[in-house]
Amino acid sequence: MDINQLLNIISLLFEQFGYPIIFLGSLIEITPFGWAVPGGVILVIAGYLANGSSTLNLVPIIIAGTVGAWLAFVLAYILGSKTGMWLVKKLHQEKNAEFAKRILRNNGTVILTTSMMANLTRFWISYIAGVEKINFLKFNIYASVASITWVSLMTILGFLAGYEKEYLKRIVSGVGILAWIFLAIAIFVIIRAIKHEYHHFKKDEPHDEKN
Repeated sequence: MDINQLLNIISLLFEQFGYPIIFLGSLIEITPFGWAVPGGVILVIAGYLANGSSTLNLVPIIIAGTVGAWLAFVLAYILGSKTGMWLVKKLHQEKNAEFAKRILRNNGTVILTTSMMANLTRFWISYIAGVEKINFLKFNIYASVASITWVSLMTILGFLAGYEKEYLKRIVSGVGILAWIFLAIAIFVIIRAIKHEYHHFKKDEPHDEKN
């Protein structure tokens, strides 16, 4: 299988199940388990494939991704308002929760619009917003703005890259085995990054201070 065949398989997968993949990818990335699902990468790929595709379109991609991200924020808020600090203690996330609480108190729910890039705190900001009973309407406005901004940015980035799709395919086909080497390196880097994120997630447990 060469690179072009691999790209065709990915393209076929997105053409058949693209919108559910985009929705779920955006939703799961906001959760504490977002380290396992590269929602941003999924959006970039979807945008890339949408350029010239007859089944994937830019606006529906943005809608599907936005709904997924927004729903994750809202569910986190509701979970926090209903269960208090239960999930924080269950997942040993006292440090992230305390950090989220501090920046929420200092900045308010507007921090949601800039927290999208912080994998391990964006969920907890929404969760703690629910725990703190922050006004849901205000929270919902900022969650919506954050979701549509992040999703649109990632999708349009991929869409613009799609203009060079055929050129990139020709380059990849021309380098042959080197393409597979670079792909292997890229996969290795991604796996290492995921493992590092997961290690941080597991290690982030409270430590009792001793006087």
